Amino acid sequence: MYEFDKLEEITDSLKQYVNTNFEIIKLEATERTSVIGSSFASGLAVGLTAFLFIFSLSIGLGFYLSSLLGDSYSGFLIIAVFYFILAIVMLIGRKKFIESPLRDKIIQKLLEK
Repeated sequence: MYEFDKLEEITDSLKQYVNTNFEIIKLEATERTSVIGSSFASGLAVGLTAFLFIFSLSIGLGFYLSSLLGDSYSGFLIIAVFYFILAIVMLIGRKKFIESPLRDKIIQKLLEK
């Protein structure tokens, strides 16, 4: 009878250990998810604000250049060409300057304790 009680006690301890480890894994996953989610949300807010600033600045610069050039479209055409060239440069260097750093940042956030 004594051995059966010991075996039951070991089984109960093992169940508690497994349940505790499962809870710890759930809590760590929740923490990592919340860190990544909050980083994404704050980055999105900063990105949106920067976009609105650049958009407004581009419109103002387009009007300014148009008034300097004497017509209503040349300034906006110059701004559009600038963004087109910028898009081509970003397309060419996207792996080195965008994808790799972003991937590294996500992995770093996932693995940090």
